[in-house]
Amino acid sequence: MTALDDHLETLRGTDDLVSIDERVHWDGMAASIATEAARHNCPAVLFENTPGEVHFTSGVFGGPDQLASLDRRPWRRIAQALEFGSDCSYEAVIERLSRSRASTAALEADGEPAATGLADTDLYGLGLPTADDGSPLIELGIAIATRDGDTSWAPIRGIERRSTRLRLAVPSAFADWCGERADASVALGVGAAPLVAAFQGWTQDRTVPDVLGLATGIADVPLATVDSRVVPSEANVLIDGRLTVDGTGDDPSDRTAAWELSCETTTVDVSVDRVATREDPVVAFAPFEGPLTDDLHLASLVEAAQLFRRVNGYWGVSPVEWIRLPVEARLGLCIVSSEILYAGFEWQLANTLFSFSDLFDKVLVLDENADPANLARSIDDMWVKAHPGNDWIFSEPNAPSAATPTYRRDGETGSRLYINATWDPHWDEEYIAPQVTFETSFSDSVKDALEERWEALGLDDLIGPKRDD
Repeated sequence: MTALDDHLETLRGTDDLVSIDERVHWDGMAASIATEAARHNCPAVLFENTPGEVHFTSGVFGGPDQLASLDRRPWRRIAQALEFGSDCSYEAVIERLSRSRASTAALEADGEPAATGLADTDLYGLGLPTADDGSPLIELGIAIATRDGDTSWAPIRGIERRSTRLRLAVPSAFADWCGERADASVALGVGAAPLVAAFQGWTQDRTVPDVLGLATGIADVPLATVDSRVVPSEANVLIDGRLTVDGTGDDPSDRTAAWELSCETTTVDVSVDRVATREDPVVAFAPFEGPLTDDLHLASLVEAAQLFRRVNGYWGVSPVEWIRLPVEARLGLCIVSSEILYAGFEWQLANTLFSFSDLFDKVLVLDENADPANLARSIDDMWVKAHPGNDWIFSEPNAPSAATPTYRRDGETGSRLYINATWDPHWDEEYIAPQVTFETSFSDSVKDALEERWEALGLDDLIGPKRDD
């Protein structure tokens, strides 16, 4: 089961969650604390004492800066939330997500929603975190609508516009699928599987309306039915009403969620008829456009898994070991570790990746034995292993700007760059320098002496056991 509440308990058990018992107000205070927690690589944060109906949490799908952290991985919390295990490698995470397909098993929406109706429909009573202008934010949730008996879920970003109205940004393809008006629900405080599936279904260049099938193909997601709509039964907050497409309406807020970078969006309004919550409801939120936010981690992982699937089926073989889109500083960088099938293959690989995604304008190609957990080594290979004069290849300056980076936001064209940091496949192995490690740099006698000295000094008790990775 992938409910948000279960995920919070898992994070608590691994000492990756900090509970704040002091009273934290929803009016800007919670967002400021969450931003600083992400900036300083803190654990996930749970605000236990808030003035509204709901409590909030942040960082539950995020992770630390890989250039600074050595003992925690950026994808660890998402892997735990999807029940892949806290020790799941990055390669295993993207491979499992890339293999996820709409479940062919019958969807059994036989559960009851855990959220029960409130006495009134005043959205302000929920006490959600606010934007800079004081508008309560709707984040890290899903819109739920039905068409011709089929239900789909889509990612959302928006605000409470009035006590009984929401204004949301949704993928344009989802709005077209719904039609101009539709009965709809908004679910907040959901687990990772519904969010990841909603991203996979509507935010890339291929739409898959069967998001429920995608979600149940990733993890065990209990389902329930509300007014013919199939919803995650473990959602902490369910807001039911009528969705109206308003493509000419004002943008819901001055912030942009990461999932919006890979798709066109449309503004919709939801007239609210009913609000339901669980007992002690918890809602996840992300301080958008801050560092290392939850939505940025989710969007990056989903895009990497999609690229991994597509390029490994492009040549009829599977040369790529892994693909990463590092979220650190929104670098606009795609790192790919691959077998080099023939001379010039790295050029074809880079251009194929550029054709599949506009989230980055730089591709760094590494050898197949590169470690995805060591971002610093990847950056080091970019400067040391690749020759700027021969291996840094710029395109003509007529490429559109990438969507993710914060630089070059004027809409002007520019150059793309791919960097070949691999060994030439024509070289014999004896000409390829071995990777420098502790094991390869010293003789066995020196290593044995160092280990004996380490134990004699009792360094394990002072700084912890030696790391294997």
